[in-house]
Amino acid sequence: MRLFYGQNDEAGDRVVKENVVREGVVKLRWVVAALATTVALLMVAQYADTYLPEPLDRSAPPDRFIAEIAHEHLVNLTSMGPRVAGSYENEVAAVRVLVEALRGVAAAASPHNRLDIDVMRADGAFSLTFIDGMTNMYRGVQGVVARARGAGGAAGGRPALLLNCHYDTVPDSPGASDDGAGCAVLLEVTRALVAAPRPLRHDLLLLLNGAEENILQASHAFVTTHRWARAARAFLNLEACGAGGREVLFQAGPAQPWLLELYAAAAPRPRASSLAQELFASGLVPADTDFRVFRDHGRLSGLDLAWSANGYVYHTRLDSWRAVPPAALQRTGDNVLALAAAALAGPHLAAPPESAAPPVFFDVLGVAVLVLRPPAAAAAALLALAAVALALRCSAAAARARIYVRPAEWARGMLRVTAAALLAQLAGLAAALLPALVLHAAGVRMTFYARPALLLPLSALPALAGSWADARHTSGSWARVRGAARGWAAARAWRDALALLAALALAAGLARGVRSAFVPALWTLPAVGALAADALGAGEGGAALAAAAGALLPAATSAYLAVGTLDMFVPIMGRAGTSPLPPDVLMALCTGALTLLTCSWLLPLVVAARRARALVLALAAVGAAATLAVLLARPAPYSAERPQRLMVFHTRRSAHAAAANVTQESAADAELLYWVPELDVNTPHSLDDYVAGMREAHATTAAECARWVYCGAPYFLPVLSLVARGHALPAPHPPRPRLAFAARLLPPAPAAPRERALELRLAGAPHLTAVLAPAAGVALACAAPAPPLQPGPRWGDRDTYFVALYAAPEPAPEPWVLRCTLSGTPAGGEWLQAALAAHGMADAARRSPHHESLLRSAPDWVAPTGWGVDLHLVTLQ
Repeated sequence: MRLFYGQNDEAGDRVVKENVVREGVVKLRWVVAALATTVALLMVAQYADTYLPEPLDRSAPPDRFIAEIAHEHLVNLTSMGPRVAGSYENEVAAVRVLVEALRGVAAAASPHNRLDIDVMRADGAFSLTFIDGMTNMYRGVQGVVARARGAGGAAGGRPALLLNCHYDTVPDSPGASDDGAGCAVLLEVTRALVAAPRPLRHDLLLLLNGAEENILQASHAFVTTHRWARAARAFLNLEACGAGGREVLFQAGPAQPWLLELYAAAAPRPRASSLAQELFASGLVPADTDFRVFRDHGRLSGLDLAWSANGYVYHTRLDSWRAVPPAALQRTGDNVLALAAAALAGPHLAAPPESAAPPVFFDVLGVAVLVLRPPAAAAAALLALAAVALALRCSAAAARARIYVRPAEWARGMLRVTAAALLAQLAGLAAALLPALVLHAAGVRMTFYARPALLLPLSALPALAGSWADARHTSGSWARVRGAARGWAAARAWRDALALLAALALAAGLARGVRSAFVPALWTLPAVGALAADALGAGEGGAALAAAAGALLPAATSAYLAVGTLDMFVPIMGRAGTSPLPPDVLMALCTGALTLLTCSWLLPLVVAARRARALVLALAAVGAAATLAVLLARPAPYSAERPQRLMVFHTRRSAHAAAANVTQESAADAELLYWVPELDVNTPHSLDDYVAGMREAHATTAAECARWVYCGAPYFLPVLSLVARGHALPAPHPPRPRLAFAARLLPPAPAAPRERALELRLAGAPHLTAVLAPAAGVALACAAPAPPLQPGPRWGDRDTYFVALYAAPEPAPEPWVLRCTLSGTPAGGEWLQAALAAHGMADAARRSPHHESLLRSAPDWVAPTGWGVDLHLVTLQ
């Protein structure tokens, strides 16, 4: 007999009215059925996440989106291979293909619409907070621009909707998904809009930009220099960090909430989440898009949509048109066409801008999108909090009536059970971590990368086993504690505890303005279901059933979010860099947390179940067996379809003696090396048996970091915080690029003895970088055309500034000249350290024969890339 709290008997024991509490009121088969229901919800979520419509062909009406035409655009654009800014393929061939495609769109227009075409070239400069922060300067950036307008309308006299994509790529990638498919979709959307048998009410601007991978340069050039840009009132940006699948609306705003509401009303197959927006804004996804430029420099609001499935091909040779199914183009095209058509036909573009904050938004299994503006979202949150408070009050009343517990005693017991529920979730996370830590310690790392299904037995099942074991142990050992016994009273107590945790998370999110708080808001629904059952007098069993019914929507939504989150973050682990936590640990935490969230509604049933120990042991046994099997089999972490990323920079690293005047000819010594940034935990020694010399590669040393800014590494982007370490091996020959530069520190003027003028002249390649690190106590400011420099990470006691310079190769570019002022009192007479580099990434012959041979020696489960770099390390004093 297990005693429960209630009134004291003569012996002083706490008992209920009947003196006996039933220990196992839920049969094990009902727990198994509930678990099977959760698995079914996961399968539904997986189906919703992968379903694509049948693509249309040319037999469809002309004002429909036709995937066959979009796919032809994609093949035509990507068949020329990589299109790096500054290359012939990007500056000439791609422009020719896109202009020809637009001429075809113009020819297909109905008599009611017109299409104007322009090829822009522009210069400019701006600063970005991208990852570590950078300053971007460019010349001759290109883009192909089209304007569609209703016939008879005043040219340029109407507000416009801007559609944007980019056609340039990173080296060695055909860029079919990133972002050739985006341009193919927008070309076909434009064709369908101008082919419609009615005039456009507002203008449509289409920007096919040729320098996004240069870090958002062409979008900046358009919004700051093009004559059509000032007509834009809102924008839609199409991007990718994967290939195919369903696009997700992952950024919206910063104002114009009608865009989201229009998307919710118009898109036939929506997928959107403010949780995705907050994850992206947090920096967990190492990327950025033109959305930032349109928002910050164009002062526009808009929507950002991207493909995220199959992120393994992103920025690799595998990103060909074969990786993008026509059905994916059809799905995205249908959504973008419906949204664009609604925006162009409605009154919003011509209305005064709305400055309201972005709404809370999320879709339910791809069927519909719920959009709540901040006041409505706050009201819904307060209503959910009130419902939880009422449910807790009803539980206290039920405890008084059924088991003779005073409300104050029930409240104290509830706090204990709430703490127990939180500890159970933490125990589940610890259990999910254990296999990951064992595998990492044994050197069996990232097996989930090529086999994501392994996350189920290695992380998800141990998380459930650990959480449920802890919950049952806590409930059993605290049987005399208020609210911690088994039976229906325990089921109610744990259900209320989970509702209280959800309410606390919701209240915290509401107070901080976190728009992803819709997730805990949904998890208050089981308490609402139980509250309704109590109001109808359904009894404890009926309340449990009603709570389970209330859990279906939050469980389905959580399963849906879990599928999408893992689908995105598993491939990201292949380019996560030098993370402070091993990728196996990160994915175990992520998988465990998502599993515990999705299955949290099962906890009250498990606590109240008969013989649930057998189920817990079975889950733990499967997890242990899977861990042992992986340890023994040591499966390869990569495959040809899910390759390891490898970057190899063939570098000439020249160190210069400290002086007031330094040129490329004054190098004291030069080192030839291949530098391999550490993109994942296995870099570079997974290739020891395949690539000559890789076994001898040494990691960045403390001496290099003490001597040179950024450890003397040839960074092309400001990603020091992401990729903090690299590996070097000797190179037998020099790389092809040659940097021509002169760095001068002019004598101080008598009127300003604490200031020195700095002049940098750089030339030699379309892509140049300069990392500037003034000495401690010295400030750096540069004159136009440079914008105010964006600070980067601190390097010891120095500030750093990362400056990227791009000049189109035709016509022959003039040298870059940066004129800056250093002010302060440096210790030891040193004013500035600089790392100046020419990156040969746009040249068709950007690699030496030995460099090419080294990359080709990598096995087929590797996606290699790289280029030559001429790096000069300079100290001015």
